[in-house]
Amino acid sequence: MIGLAKEFGSAGLQPKPRVKKSNKRTRDCPRVTVRLSPDDHAKLTELANGMSLSVYMRAKALDDELPRRRASGVPIEDRVAIAKIIGLLGQSRIANNLNQLAYHANVGALEFDDCAKEQIEEAYASIVDIRSMLLKALGRKP
Repeated sequence: MIGLAKEFGSAGLQPKPRVKKSNKRTRDCPRVTVRLSPDDHAKLTELANGMSLSVYMRAKALDDELPRRRASGVPIEDRVAIAKIIGLLGQSRIANNLNQLAYHANVGALEFDDCAKEQIEEAYASIVDIRSMLLKALGRKP
């Protein structure tokens, strides 16, 4: 019997902790809510031309210049499809199953041979690759 935590911990396969960024603008500023009819929302979305509605409406209301958009190089339709894929991955039972495997490994109730260890390492590498590719496709750093 081999402890997964012991084996994989030394291989650098521990998940990276998420660090939440603090945004002073959203934390310290009051929020304004606007209700729109579906027609008005559609018209504003069209006028915003891919820009977030809050940025567009703020610039127009304050008579500021519209900020330059950063082109991600990914068409909006592709971004929507990729976001749906990420959402489906999040809804899957993969995380729960991995958590159960880690629990059993930590309490010493999980036995596996070299072949199983190799399959787990291969699955882990595949998941990391999929995540990296999806983030790259969205124009984000992996």
